[in-house]
Amino acid sequence: MKKIRSWLKMIRLFFCLAYEMTANYFRLTEDLTHNYEICRRICRKIVKSAHIFLDIEGKENIPEEENFLIVSNHRCFFDVVFMMAAMDTPVSFVAAKELWHYPLLHRYLDSIQCISLDRYATELSALKNSVIQMKKAIVSRNVVLFPEGECSYYDTRMKPFKKGGFIGITSMDVNIVPVYLGIDKMHNIGRWMIPEEKVVFKAGDCFLPSDVKKDGLKAGELAEYAMIFTGISCREEILMI
Repeated sequence: MKKIRSWLKMIRLFFCLAYEMTANYFRLTEDLTHNYEICRRICRKIVKSAHIFLDIEGKENIPEEENFLIVSNHRCFFDVVFMMAAMDTPVSFVAAKELWHYPLLHRYLDSIQCISLDRYATELSALKNSVIQMKKAIVSRNVVLFPEGECSYYDTRMKPFKKGGFIGITSMDVNIVPVYLGIDKMHNIGRWMIPEEKVVFKAGDCFLPSDVKKDGLKAGELAEYAMIFTGISCREEILMI
């Protein structure tokens, strides 16, 4: 009976999300701030509908006057919902290219100027294009990156950050903010997982690439530092592979 209730709750939540996205679809414009506010309101409705308490800590560590790059662990699809519900300042996400295949979703991704990332690209030209798009985005707006590369789902420990998202920004003067999303309890249907009861959004102290190494900083070194710094700031166990 408990499992059936969990399934019904999950189905209701996805229906609520689909309804809100459909109802607000034609309100989207070309203005990032306007579109982000629409998305933020939708995300806060979802959090409320799911009866989740979103505990927000460390927002004072997020720069107010300068652009920033948030690096965060990635447990499930709803991480994006929690991130937007917590953030008042507009942010764009580095998202998997395949998400643009969904008709309703791709309009929202474009509306907040998300960056498409081909996680399986092997051609050098495609990789270079991703690096260029990432650098341009960070210069013009705030960006969220999930460096683990994919959701960790059942594994509560944070996996090593992949260096791909850090290529090209090692020499940039960009504020990097480590954020940890703490989720203790989830229910699921297959790989569709929804947190329950409480989610913690915790921002650690921000740092610059130059704080890691003044000269010759490599993407892998920056990725490792960001991962460790996120873990230390949020006092979480890190899975080292």
